[in-house]
Amino acid sequence: MPKKARVTAEDAQRALSFDLLDRILEGEGLAEVIEVPLSQIDPNPFQPRQDFGEEALEELAASIRAQGFYGHLVARRVGDRYQLAYGERRLRAAQMAGLTELPLAVRDLSDGQMLEVAITENVQRKDLNPIEEAEAYHRLVQLGYSYRQISQKVGKSAGHISDLLKLLQKPDVAEQVRQGELGIVEGREIAKIEDTQVRQELLAKASSGELDREGIKLAVRQAQSSATARPYDPLPALKAAQRKIESLQLDLLTVLEPASKDQVRQMLQHIIAQATALLEKLQQEQ
Repeated sequence: MPKKARVTAEDAQRALSFDLLDRILEGEGLAEVIEVPLSQIDPNPFQPRQDFGEEALEELAASIRAQGFYGHLVARRVGDRYQLAYGERRLRAAQMAGLTELPLAVRDLSDGQMLEVAITENVQRKDLNPIEEAEAYHRLVQLGYSYRQISQKVGKSAGHISDLLKLLQKPDVAEQVRQGELGIVEGREIAKIEDTQVRQELLAKASSGELDREGIKLAVRQAQSSATARPYDPLPALKAAQRKIESLQLDLLTVLEPASKDQVRQMLQHIIAQATALLEKLQQEQ
């Protein structure tokens, strides 16, 4: 029989300080908090977060060793075990800190609530990358939730949720967003292109910095308007390069470190050489 934890109702309420988490768990009442062996606690099977960050966990574990474990975690009972609803980061840190028991508030939660709680906890703390977040929303959709319902549950706009879900339709785009090589807005634009080859060409240019956001939007519009015949158009890349050159602050070049000056000089020389070659090519065609 698990023994009662020395956690007051006030402590337990503070541990559920997220308004949205409270909303998801409302109607359940303040659950009894008990001490449970870590060996009986399993992680949330609906956890969207994949990377918990080893260094951050070590820091939290050190804090737990020094100050103890504050508050409690929330779980549901599954047979003779406990399935964590939220707090996996603290659970992992507690294991690293060498704790053998943790305080749990045991609640009767559905699969949908388990997923809602896991998403909300991570989204509020900005612990998810955009694709982990999108995959979590996709699981809610599979459980029958509408975009509006998801929005109300996790506190994000329906438009934001829609944009993220669109990224999942193109795995190559989703992977670059997951790796941080492409932003959500840029990824959403490139995901509009159905032609795999054209899409991957744009992904390569975007990740290398050859196209900025406006250049991507222009390139996508051009690709959509000429789906069959796609003559090469250098304008998006040229405009992006022009904007980057114009944004350079000439007065700051004088205070650069010598190594940086050499690098800037080489890059500018390369740009000039490439621009000269393009001009000569165009003049030959006149």
